[in-house]
Amino acid sequence: MTLWRPKSGQLTRPIYLSLQRQFIDAIESGALFAGEQLPTHRDLAYDLNISVQTVSRAYEALRDLGYVTGEVGRGSFVRASRGDNAVPFLPSRGEELIDLSLLKPALESLHRDAMSRALHALADRLPFSLVQSFRPDAAVQTQISGISNWLNGHAVRASPDNILLTNGAVSALTAALMTAAPPGAVVIAEAISFHVLKPLCRYLGLRLFSAEMDEQGLCPEALERACRSTNPSVVVLFPTACGPKAGVMSTERRNAIVAIAQKYSLFIIEDDVLGKLIPDAPPPIQSIAPDRTFYLSSFSKTIMPGLHFGVLVCPDIKITSARNRHMMTNWMANPLMVDIAQAWMSDGTADELILWQRRELTHRQGLVAKALSGFDYSCHPCGLHIWLPLPAAWEEAEFVQQLRRQNVAVAGSLPFIMQEQSSGGKIAPANAVRICLGTVGREPLIEALAVMRGLLDGQSERPLPAF
Repeated sequence: MTLWRPKSGQLTRPIYLSLQRQFIDAIESGALFAGEQLPTHRDLAYDLNISVQTVSRAYEALRDLGYVTGEVGRGSFVRASRGDNAVPFLPSRGEELIDLSLLKPALESLHRDAMSRALHALADRLPFSLVQSFRPDAAVQTQISGISNWLNGHAVRASPDNILLTNGAVSALTAALMTAAPPGAVVIAEAISFHVLKPLCRYLGLRLFSAEMDEQGLCPEALERACRSTNPSVVVLFPTACGPKAGVMSTERRNAIVAIAQKYSLFIIEDDVLGKLIPDAPPPIQSIAPDRTFYLSSFSKTIMPGLHFGVLVCPDIKITSARNRHMMTNWMANPLMVDIAQAWMSDGTADELILWQRRELTHRQGLVAKALSGFDYSCHPCGLHIWLPLPAAWEEAEFVQQLRRQNVAVAGSLPFIMQEQSSGGKIAPANAVRICLGTVGREPLIEALAVMRGLLDGQSERPLPAF
């Protein structure tokens, strides 16, 4: 049952409308999230000292408005957002909550110390261009060469002329989509993908088509079929452990996808935000096909959240278009973040922090392997998250809800599903959860994994249906 409850002191007449308004405000503010079960009619009527008929009238209105769904024998549940995709993470967190819903790297005091040193150094040598410049190119011109060298050292074919500096991965993805696909064009995505992609395509007037995937990611055969049937402009890929299922695409698979993209004149957007964490990863797709690949990466997931900075490496023929679109949506990357990132790339701090993150996540993946032994899940041994399909006895919404009752938060599958696959236009959940490993310290992570294991083993009883 949901942890949030309406407040009787805020009810005004007509009571059913006031009650309805409280629920809508809670859903839209994130106090209630998709999949949470509402109190039974009788329990809520008792708590608020109102009639069961009044509660029933409010619930019926919420169903008609699309905020909740009712299932005979199971109760009423909050639906996924009607217009936008619900985000997989919680918008607010209580102090006691162990939040594994948000994809963040592990952090220790060394990260704070590194940022403190960087800010002091920046204050001592503050370039005047960072103070006076209002033009994107002028503000970051001196840093681009160093960033280009660092990217080339990580197998990305980048020159200063085709690099666009952005305020993180989402602004890079936005610029890439706007450049590669005109309004109304078809975008191919893996069936389970980045939760931002679906609403972003909707906002940009793009048609999203999901294609079948396996443990490596997008299947070449599925991409070929999609190209024949939809005439797409671009395919969006997460080939190196950063998709929800944490798969790593082999070199052979990457070459096969490039061949199909060349055959159908298809642009590729390659999101590589976690690629630097993966040792011995295959070369980026961009290194195989730089003439048709938009390569993007950022550093808030591999180094620290406070370093909100990203890069977009564009095909030569598209860099001017990408600059124009990024300027209209974000104007320019934050010059202070660019300066700090470039300094860390040059003095080795960036690689040191990435190596630290890789070691820490390897240890945390070991904790997961021990806690969830016997259960099949998708991950990379150095990855930032796992994807856990639930046993048949559990339904996704109930599992997420039961964890919340025990102060543990994980992300359900709904925001990551790219196509509305079930009847009636409703999204069919994958009956799985994404569990992020970096948001909290080791001890809270161990505690949360023990709670999950208890639920999976049946040590905690599931609630009986409310009739």
